[in-house]
Amino acid sequence: MSMLDISVRANFGDFSCGTHRALIYSLGGQVLIGELDPLLAVQWNRIRDDISQASIFVGSSACCELLSQLRCVSMELHILRFDAEVWCGPITRIEYEWDICKVYAEDILWVAKRRVLEIGYNQAWPNIGDVIDRMDWLLRTQCFGAYGDNWRMTAATEDHLHPVHHSGAEPRSTRTVNPYQVTIWEDFDKYAEDMGADYTVLGRDVYYWDNHLAWATLPPLTEEFISQFPRVVEYGNQLYNRAFVTNGRGYAGRADNPDPLMITSFGGPVDALITNAEEGEDAADPPAPEELASWAETALHTIDGAAPAPVAIVIPANTTLMPGAPWNIDSMLPGAWFQAQITQNLCRTVTEWQRINEIVVTESAPQGEVVQFTAISAPATKIDPG
Repeated sequence: MSMLDISVRANFGDFSCGTHRALIYSLGGQVLIGELDPLLAVQWNRIRDDISQASIFVGSSACCELLSQLRCVSMELHILRFDAEVWCGPITRIEYEWDICKVYAEDILWVAKRRVLEIGYNQAWPNIGDVIDRMDWLLRTQCFGAYGDNWRMTAATEDHLHPVHHSGAEPRSTRTVNPYQVTIWEDFDKYAEDMGADYTVLGRDVYYWDNHLAWATLPPLTEEFISQFPRVVEYGNQLYNRAFVTNGRGYAGRADNPDPLMITSFGGPVDALITNAEEGEDAADPPAPEELASWAETALHTIDGAAPAPVAIVIPANTTLMPGAPWNIDSMLPGAWFQAQITQNLCRTVTEWQRINEIVVTESAPQGEVVQFTAISAPATKIDPG
């Protein structure tokens, strides 16, 4: 599929002045039940590699009849900002107090979190699976498509599952899962945690992609647009110039930094050892040459960008953007790449590719709206769309 268009519009000044509405829909998001009003507080987030959440607090005096009809799971919360939908998901908790009702919801991946993977699969060598395709299979076939798709996720005319591919070598992985061993979301999330993928939910749409793919790119961000001044950190304990991937039974795939200076400059080898005890059943049977080559490829991936010691710009968590920042709320997507630039006030000038990890949007009286974000360093290897 094509990359998601997040081109930044000209109206940068829409932070801190957003207003929200909260609508209740039936399961599937097609039948409007009503609007909750007056809103006392609203909070929603977008997050990379996790399930996002939202909450609204509403006065109970004005819409008590609608509030009494709310039900968990069979109804969805949809949040609009400037009348454009920014978040939706099933209601997961309702709290009634004497003058206020609190409604909590999670995004559409909550469904996968509450469904067991009823069949197993075997991607052991040589049946190595494509990570993005496996993630798509989990959601499309085993979760939303397995029981009639009442959540309206996989219809041919309105498909909300988006595997983002690129033309290069995508992540592949060996993995074996037994029936009834995990929930579908646990398995889906494992590919993001350990196997080179990322995912995020935007409204009803789920995107998943190679974490080296700069599938969305934002303009550079310099220190004057960040409310809390960042710091620069060099990580010696993340320096490696050799790596070994082993089955713990006497066999390993190895990779060395191709630059000899990256060995001698640090007094010799600085090693990373990755042990996968599940690889290989019998120490008397050596792995096939192709399998060892696969381990060596993983080892090379481990030391990519790991010598000299990585240097990162650390933007404090939950930072807000200053007026004039070159982004807007629509463009702040988890996983989007941008260049963080420190050009003054520190002894070290650094430019680093980072990714948005999470944004949190809160509107309450009397503060109004606050937009906070958290960023993390991007992988050393950047793959451009194409």
